[in-house]
Amino acid sequence: MAFYQALDFHKGERMMQKKLRVPDMDNPTIPMLSSQASSMLQRAPLLAFGTLDPEGRPWTTVWGGSKGFSQPLGNSMIGIRTSVASKLDPVVEVLVGRDAKGEIVKEYGEGRLLSGLAIDLDTRKRVKLAGRMFAGALSSTTDRENDTDDQEQQGVLQLVARIDESLGNCPKYLNRREIYPATTDPKVVSDSVPLDEKAVELIHKVDLMFLSTSSGSSMDTNHRGGPPGFVRCLPQQGGCTQFVYPEYSGNRLYQSLGNMTLNPKAGFCFPDFDTGNCLFVTGETEILFGKDAADVMPRSNLAVRVTITAARLVASVLPFRGNTGEFSPYNPVVRYLASEQASTRTEVENASHNTAKLLTQTPLTPTISRFKFSLSNAATYTAGQYVTIDASDHLDVGYSHMRDDDPRSLNDDFVRTFTVSSPPGLPPYPSKRLADDEFEITIRKIGVVTDFLFQHGLDPKANGSQLEIVIKGFGGSFVVEQTEERSTIAFVAAGVGITPLMPCLHLLKLDDLQLFWTLRAVDLSLVVNLLEEFPDLATSLTLFVTGLSSQYEEQKAGIEKLINYNVRIVYRRLERSDLESLMPKIERWYVCTGSSQRSTILQWLRGSEVFYEDYNF
Repeated sequence: MAFYQALDFHKGERMMQKKLRVPDMDNPTIPMLSSQASSMLQRAPLLAFGTLDPEGRPWTTVWGGSKGFSQPLGNSMIGIRTSVASKLDPVVEVLVGRDAKGEIVKEYGEGRLLSGLAIDLDTRKRVKLAGRMFAGALSSTTDRENDTDDQEQQGVLQLVARIDESLGNCPKYLNRREIYPATTDPKVVSDSVPLDEKAVELIHKVDLMFLSTSSGSSMDTNHRGGPPGFVRCLPQQGGCTQFVYPEYSGNRLYQSLGNMTLNPKAGFCFPDFDTGNCLFVTGETEILFGKDAADVMPRSNLAVRVTITAARLVASVLPFRGNTGEFSPYNPVVRYLASEQASTRTEVENASHNTAKLLTQTPLTPTISRFKFSLSNAATYTAGQYVTIDASDHLDVGYSHMRDDDPRSLNDDFVRTFTVSSPPGLPPYPSKRLADDEFEITIRKIGVVTDFLFQHGLDPKANGSQLEIVIKGFGGSFVVEQTEERSTIAFVAAGVGITPLMPCLHLLKLDDLQLFWTLRAVDLSLVVNLLEEFPDLATSLTLFVTGLSSQYEEQKAGIEKLINYNVRIVYRRLERSDLESLMPKIERWYVCTGSSQRSTILQWLRGSEVFYEDYNF
């Protein structure tokens, strides 16, 4: 594809990762419209959209109101049919012109660069899309012979585009909202720079904005979210020409920032879900690192300063409204600017934060342990959900320009998400081995936060019962379920990717489950431990074992135990042929592996219903 032939593809991301000393990592971007992205596209009630104007400036907007306005057409092509404001939406103007005449606008050659973000704020799910537009049209919703300019305020936009890449994103920093359609009645409030008072008020009100960037050969649209006021306008005489926002810890792909590194321009939209108003902005970006970021926005290691070059505040331009629900447990407090009054910068900690006391650590393999916690305040979770742990009280040593002893901790908020591996202590679960205020996580020692938990739990000098850690909440909905009376499902796991299945096993008919699990030989005791609790799972399990060594007696013992359970053991990696013959018989596939292996498996399962959770938090 032309998208991947560009020499600078992912170049900006790699530059950012190198500058921030991020270890080498797989890029989970899929070079097509994946089945997961296709499903999300049809279920999302909102679609943020970005493109470039004739001057090469990015602009961003957001459309929607109800589900189903975007549909896959096959071969990574999608069709969009949505209500939009007929006037004053800058992205609509760029794509199909300023007048709603119903004429089809065709893009020849490679097509027009565009990017999108399909997002469902009620479930906090989102997927990024990027590609090329080939045709579009804006038609009126009224009788054109009888309407007037004043009446013609809402139209129907239709687009056809090819998706060259897609990527599922985590729910971090997304606040819940219920979205519903609304009528547009766009009117310009202001369209000048510096921004006026009303535009500044909207920026300081929002808890969610959308932004689009371009590397020159590709585009990226994403969100930035947080507590209301997380974006700060720099106070200036005569109005605002700059704003700053912090870059919170994320999946460290740095796709937006990577594009800004190559092309320091971005387009933003600030939606008001209450009124339908929206501020559209395009401008020049400057990425602030380390001390430069902290000098402008204290306690930030990474921030973006935007100098506005064009703006348009439009009333009632959005074709939807939204009811605000619960805020993301990830949200930090507002980071005010150093130039703002000290009284304004006073931080009020979120009183809803819970804490958990570490009760026990049970080693299962040399690098995998099960941790049991008890909560200080009552909280509930459902099978398949994750728990958000904030270890910053124990690990955050404040700003550092360099950390040669632990470079991973730079730009780290020490907030991590782990799948809860224990079933809830609530009906309809027949087994209740934990108290209502207890939960377990089964994790591998792989990073700074897990290193801390392992070191504390296994240190004979440390009293594990004294460790308390902040719990920011439970979330997610990756529940494994059988929807029909006799429906066969399949779960493909690698290593600790088995954890989302573990709390659901009590509710499944194991005879109608096919489990494909890839595991290193040193971790075989994790399988044995699970089968001790669920011996009937053995008949559903095909285990792919790698790294087996005849020198280790423990591995031999583990193999013998699994043979006694009648587990089917294959001494190699999972291959396409292992899944292919079962595809017609499987109602739904669940995949929980590393991003690289998941991309391969999604290719194998193309055409099947596949669900996966992206754990790049």
